[in-house]
Amino acid sequence: MGKLKRSTAIKTQKKKSSKSKLSVEELLDYAEDFLDQYELEKAFQYAKKALDIDQKSLHALDTMASIQMEMGNVESAKNLYEKLVNLSPDDGFSKYMCLAQLSSGIEAVNFYKKGVELMLVEFNKQSGEKNNPSTSKQDQEDDSNCVTKLDISTAFCSIAELYLTDLCMQEDAENLCKSYLDKSIEYDSTNPETLQLLASYWLSKEDMEQAKKFILDSVENWLPKYLEACESGPMVDPTQAITLSYDSRINTARILTEVEEYDKAVTVLEQLVEEDDEVVYIWYMLGWVNYCKGEDYYSNAKFYLKKAEKMISKIKFEQRYLDDGLKAHVKELLENLVNVASEDEADGDKENLNENDDDAYETDEDEQAQLDQMDSEVSKLTKDSFKTKNDQNNNVDESMEIT
Repeated sequence: MGKLKRSTAIKTQKKKSSKSKLSVEELLDYAEDFLDQYELEKAFQYAKKALDIDQKSLHALDTMASIQMEMGNVESAKNLYEKLVNLSPDDGFSKYMCLAQLSSGIEAVNFYKKGVELMLVEFNKQSGEKNNPSTSKQDQEDDSNCVTKLDISTAFCSIAELYLTDLCMQEDAENLCKSYLDKSIEYDSTNPETLQLLASYWLSKEDMEQAKKFILDSVENWLPKYLEACESGPMVDPTQAITLSYDSRINTARILTEVEEYDKAVTVLEQLVEEDDEVVYIWYMLGWVNYCKGEDYYSNAKFYLKKAEKMISKIKFEQRYLDDGLKAHVKELLENLVNVASEDEADGDKENLNENDDDAYETDEDEQAQLDQMDSEVSKLTKDSFKTKNDQNNNVDESMEIT
């Protein structure tokens, strides 16, 4: 659910730097700057130096955990968050949210519940302070890390999702799922993640009408913002305008397809391709959606499915969602479409393909080049033939004159 947020367990007052040695906080400033620039090795070195000075620094442990997460060292990150919990169990909720996302089942639920408990304490504290706003610089910085209703709503939604997926066989799982969804809506009725999960909940109960209502409500609360950001120029990252992760939006497209909102599904999938055109599942889904739309879209479907098939044959690493079932379905659909000319075969390359995809279906271009070459050769031969004939005629005329 959503994007993994860096923990903000505890902030300590920065120490003044000395000319001979950087303080823990100064080292961590460098570490966080390098982390923001995604220079992970440099970030790691500065965070390590800070921990060498103070192994129990909450700020240093938190920063190192974030770095380890970015480096893909999940177990190391989890160990660091657990150490933070042991050192400061009742101060700072973010470490619990991170641990929950790194865990599964009941363990994840318990981490989320503890995180929500601390969230609510902080939220109520903030609400009480609203009547006495502070003008100090430190308090203004703290305001940027305030707990919002959306944060609480998303946390409840995450618990609900566990009861809809990993813990769906648990006793009373359905009621617990709905209960946490209701709590999520109570704090933010426009949360796209909650509305989308409600759509999944109703799909699980085979209530297509309710499922369609909630997925359309969800999409309405994020897709227009995303598309607007896309049109704002290359300097704007549209993913920063929304809260849904890449994987969450894949699920959006899947649900839209199930409730037969095909055009909206295509819109979502096309934006996902723009973000990353190397995910086989997205090309497969574009093919499947167009196939579901009916015969008029079979050529489109074949185009996308051929793209997926080509990528599957070349892929050398694991991808999420790419399994034997997907490969078999791609093969089955292409067999059904064997007598259909794909769009690239009928009309040339598809205009809305990613412009950087130089390897995608060059057959038509190659054929055209060959045809142009043949035309050139025929033209040359024709000219040579006319020249030869003219030479022969001239020779005949000369021969007649001599006679």
